[in-house]
Amino acid sequence: MGLYGFDHLKSPKGFQRFVDDAIERSGELVAYISGMPSSAEIIRAMDEISDTVCSVVDSAELCRNTHPDREFTEEANKAAMRINEYLHYLNTNHVLYDAVRKAEQEDHLLTEEAQRAAHYLRVDFERGGIHLSADKLDRVNQLNIEISQLCREFNENIIIDPGSVDIFPSSRIPRSLHHLVKPIYRSTSIIPKKLQPRDNLREKGFQITTDPHTLSSVLQRAPDDEVRKMAYVQGNSVPNANLGILEKLISARHELAQIMGCRSYAEFAVKPNMASSPAVVMSFLHEMSKMVRPRADEEFKKIRAFKGEKCGKTFGDLEPWDEAYYTSWMKSSTYTLDSSVVASYFPLPQCIEGLKVLVESLFGATFRSIPLAPGESWHEDVLKFSLYHPEEGDLGHLYLDLYSRKGKYPGCAHFAIKGGRRISESEYQLPVVALVCNFSGSCNPSTVRLNHWEVETLFHEFGHALHSLLSRTDYQHFSGTRVVLDLAETPSNLFDDHHILVIFKVFCMGLSSLEDIC
Repeated sequence: MGLYGFDHLKSPKGFQRFVDDAIERSGELVAYISGMPSSAEIIRAMDEISDTVCSVVDSAELCRNTHPDREFTEEANKAAMRINEYLHYLNTNHVLYDAVRKAEQEDHLLTEEAQRAAHYLRVDFERGGIHLSADKLDRVNQLNIEISQLCREFNENIIIDPGSVDIFPSSRIPRSLHHLVKPIYRSTSIIPKKLQPRDNLREKGFQITTDPHTLSSVLQRAPDDEVRKMAYVQGNSVPNANLGILEKLISARHELAQIMGCRSYAEFAVKPNMASSPAVVMSFLHEMSKMVRPRADEEFKKIRAFKGEKCGKTFGDLEPWDEAYYTSWMKSSTYTLDSSVVASYFPLPQCIEGLKVLVESLFGATFRSIPLAPGESWHEDVLKFSLYHPEEGDLGHLYLDLYSRKGKYPGCAHFAIKGGRRISESEYQLPVVALVCNFSGSCNPSTVRLNHWEVETLFHEFGHALHSLLSRTDYQHFSGTRVVLDLAETPSNLFDDHHILVIFKVFCMGLSSLEDIC
């Protein structure tokens, strides 16, 4: 078995064959659709094309962001570029477009889900410009390829160049942050009081890498204002290479939107969503602002007053790099709250066990640890689980890659590897997903402890995984998080809801089941 369970991916070069086979199978399905079978068969075949291509796209994306082997990531990059070029061919194929329009017009022959699939497939085709004149369509294709490449470069630069600041002397960094920073040294010359030749000594300092996780910790726990300022400025300035990429990306997206008949890229991007227009989005944001602004202003004044109380004569205005630090200090003073004590209740292995208990209590399904086949995993820390229901059997598979390491995707995210879909009356393709996080704090993963914010993050991402694993759709086009963008976060936000977190926290403090809590 190969990477993620795909036989093709037993070696880095397997990505080439993975793409070749996906293109070959898709070509067979395109030929089948060109014969204009029934509307139901058109939608079924279109969904298989999508599933075949998405398996390559999603696997390459996960590999590029997490695999420690450079050869694997390079081959995944090549595969992503090749399959994206093929996608543009599919998206501009008039035979497929005409077949989908035929199916949509004959909606009485389809199930309700198939009708929706036909509609959204037609909309997707038209968002690719297939209904435009030949010269405009050609330009849209060029822009889509350019935008895809720019986005890939933008994300790669964030991983390659997270930025760093050097802090001297080492005493400016509190011990609680030492596990996140790298010791460095510089030469320093001193002249002792006694007349002796000048001696060269090495002064110890620390290098702070300003990736999101480390930056967040430094802004909360470093008492030195200048250290926080340096980290904040650097962390929000890098990578410098992305400035040029961002300018090109804005220009390309604006031109694309104009060709597609929209006034802005915002209008083009939001049109398929529930909000449907920038005006609706702005109206919602303004309404939310009216509701939360008074409370936010009140909290801001309290934080500013607290800083003034603690700094005395040296008090200055509340700076952007002050907010997290003084908020954390104020909470610990007011509520006698020590974040390290809170974290002691949340060792990561116990958090995983707590999530298992909640899922079984809420959904009647059980996460079972299963062994990884040789070649299936991309790192020794990766875990694999199956989600099992006593009546429905296996519901899907979940990979967990939770610990921080060099070169890995810097944030926390849910990656789809395979979407669920009905293959036949008796067979269902189970979803496969991966949760990628960057929890750190110890050389020994088993002793990693999560702070409150990290527990919330773990719950949020787990909510995405459950959305994918628990959904049952006929078409992978609608599987799990493959929904309109402004709905995709709803299940995950519900799962990190305050009430569920309270139950979970009680569990982590020593109780073994929800019955104990009650």
